Amino acid sequence: MFKKIRPIVMLLSMLVMSSYLLWDNRYIFNSEPILDNKNYTNVLNSIIQDKDTTRCKKFNKKDLEKKFIKIMNSKIFPYWYGTKWGFNGITETPNTGEIACGYFVTTTLRDIGVPLNRVKLAQCASEEMIRTLVSKENIHKYSNIDIGEFISKIKKHGNGIYIIGLDSHTGYILLSNSGDYFIHSSGNFPWQVVKENLSNSSTLKKSKYKVIGKISSDESFLKKWINNK
Repeated sequence: MFKKIRPIVMLLSMLVMSSYLLWDNRYIFNSEPILDNKNYTNVLNSIIQDKDTTRCKKFNKKDLEKKFIKIMNSKIFPYWYGTKWGFNGITETPNTGEIACGYFVTTTLRDIGVPLNRVKLAQCASEEMIRTLVSKENIHKYSNIDIGEFISKIKKHGNGIYIIGLDSHTGYILLSNSGDYFIHSSGNFPWQVVKENLSNSSTLKKSKYKVIGKISSDESFLKKWINNK
């Protein structure tokens, strides 16, 4: 009798496990490791201390740009990968609760010490958010072009971190020598904060309108960030 039931029990166990993994899909659909959010507060404190040290020294735009990119790419984004998306998500803690696309942008900037209104900026149109943070000369708009042409055009502006606004979405673009990525809280499958190859993003492909602001090269933004203004 047990021999007949055993295959059924095994099948049910596999179905339960598969259902759980699909529900908590952070580990399946993210190529980046999921970090323990218990260390996040310490990381943020170290960033603030580093900012204070930098502010006491002479600094130039290139140094600030490198520092900003390194902090976002190695100390902020990795903690947020896998955090669940929610249309009304407002969590302030990585991998706890849910976060909407706009809140992902404003929260991560707030966390590195950018003085901003996290809620107000997250709720406004993405283009308005970009105009608030980035100077006009670093903002570029594109309409009705395919993903290949879009990538070709933005790469002319060089490596760095961009905020991008789409028809009804927002996030970051990272251009680097090691790859080009779209980092965002995705309202599409797998419904979480992801780092995906720029050319493979279905969200980017579907959006007819795209506006980008190269925040990492914006001298006005960088000075406000480092000086807490």
